[in-house]
Amino acid sequence: MNGAIIQKETSLSDGIYAELKNRLILGYYRPGDRLSMRKLAVEFGTSPMPVREALKRLASEHAIESAAAKAFNVPRLSDKRAADLFDLRALLESAAVEAAHRAMTPDMLDELSALCERMDAHLKLRDFRAYMADNYRFHFLLYRKADNPDMVAMIEQLWMKSGPSLYQGFEKSDVANLDWNLGHKQLLDAIRHGHVSDFGAIMRKDIGWGAEFYRSEAGDV
Repeated sequence: MNGAIIQKETSLSDGIYAELKNRLILGYYRPGDRLSMRKLAVEFGTSPMPVREALKRLASEHAIESAAAKAFNVPRLSDKRAADLFDLRALLESAAVEAAHRAMTPDMLDELSALCERMDAHLKLRDFRAYMADNYRFHFLLYRKADNPDMVAMIEQLWMKSGPSLYQGFEKSDVANLDWNLGHKQLLDAIRHGHVSDFGAIMRKDIGWGAEFYRSEAGDV
């Protein structure tokens, strides 16, 4: 009986962890937001135990920080740390897209093209959360074809840490900038024409926007 209870709690914790990770990736939480164990337990309709385990797991991955009164905070990253996260993303994600090229198919290219068109529409409406959701789908559709689960897991952890700051960066922008989608279009063009040697450079430039933005905020550019 005890084993069954533990298994159930673990399953609940895994589901809560996955949902909270998704919220961090998409900027649902902002830097400085407080995540209350009690409020989350009410929201998910569970006891505090699986929520606590999910939050502790996210804290161990440095996606959130432990705070007082059974709560956790979304970190307020310094501009330097935010830029450093995007630099790390660029290194891993350029390698992932290069490794994925052998598994790319015409159907996959059609799906990527549709996502790219939707991202243009989201940017025109300044619907940054919808843009971030399709941006995630675009990138990870590619990365999962790299046949390297450890690399994909590391990239997802970086997206968890950078998601809240990325959303905040979009909100700070004065006008919708369709150049945020330019890298995706360039990558699609390179895929169509078989220019594999360009994949990594295009991805590094696409992700480099985040590093450049936060370095300019810190006055380093």
